[in-house]
Amino acid sequence: MGLSNGYPMGMNPYLVPALKMTPMLIARLFKEFSPGQFDLRPDPDRFTVREATAHLADWEPILRDRIRLAVESPGATIVGMDESERALEQGYASMDPFTCLDSWTAERSKTVDYVSRLGPEDFSKKAVHSERGELTVADLANMIPCHDVYHLDHLVWMLDRSKTIDTW
Repeated sequence: MGLSNGYPMGMNPYLVPALKMTPMLIARLFKEFSPGQFDLRPDPDRFTVREATAHLADWEPILRDRIRLAVESPGATIVGMDESERALEQGYASMDPFTCLDSWTAERSKTVDYVSRLGPEDFSKKAVHSERGELTVADLANMIPCHDVYHLDHLVWMLDRSKTIDTW
């Protein structure tokens, strides 16, 4: 297996550290929220903190399975999902955020383990997403920490917004 700085060729050297880091960052952020802040919805089009955490836990195995599909069945089709519909179907609004954080962290460890075992040739394999088109394994893997950062930013925004709600 060809290596670049200890990582398989084709793997972004920041991928594994980023995958490991984001659950820890959100766990730290959780300490800043009071229990009542987990269900605030200052933006009607965005998840609450509770729902965002349930979403991360729910989607981790989905994202990992998409990578696995591209590795094991190059050219396979990945079917897009409606995230809002899935949130309702799975009951994100009633899930315990701390349990979801623990679940996400455990699932993320599985993702890190799987991605870390891929060979250089795996990162160029492709699947076809029904909404996004052709994506390589590298694309799919690197989308995960980008997805994390989107939700991390959302939670930071929620914390800032919740400190100003009803303070007048």
